[in-house]
Amino acid sequence: MKIAGHAFDCEIDLSLPDSEEWMDANVKVKTHQFQGAFTCTVQKSEWLLLIETLKNLEASVGKSTELKWWNMEENIYFEFKLSALGSLEIEYKFSPENFSVSPVLSGCFTADQSYIRTWESSALQEVENGL
Repeated sequence: MKIAGHAFDCEIDLSLPDSEEWMDANVKVKTHQFQGAFTCTVQKSEWLLLIETLKNLEASVGKSTELKWWNMEENIYFEFKLSALGSLEIEYKFSPENFSVSPVLSGCFTADQSYIRTWESSALQEVENGL
C-alpha cells in the first residue's frame, strides 16, 4: 500500500496472513527530512478496518470529517482530517515497537480528496494479494 501527499511517502507491504491472520508489515517512510523502515505486525481484520476507514473518508467528501486508524500493536497511526472543501491533513505516527516504549516518528502532511480512492485501492490490493 502506498500513502503519499505533500512531502510524505509511505509504503506498507504485507506478508501472507498466518493461521491466526497476523501479517508482517514492512513499513517504509520518507518525509522531506527523514527516511526510515521497520517491520511490525498487523492483523488482517485491522487492515480491513483501515480499508473501511478510507471508504468512510471517501463517502464523507463534501463534509468536515475526522477519522482515525491504528494497529493493535501501536506501530502505525493515521488521523485523517477532511475539510468540507476537500483538503486533507493527515497526522501520522510510526514506531518499530509500541508508541509508549520506543522512538516515534510523528508529523503531518497534506493532500486533497483526489488521493483517497488511490489509497483505498492500494490498501485493498495489498490484502487481496495475500488471499
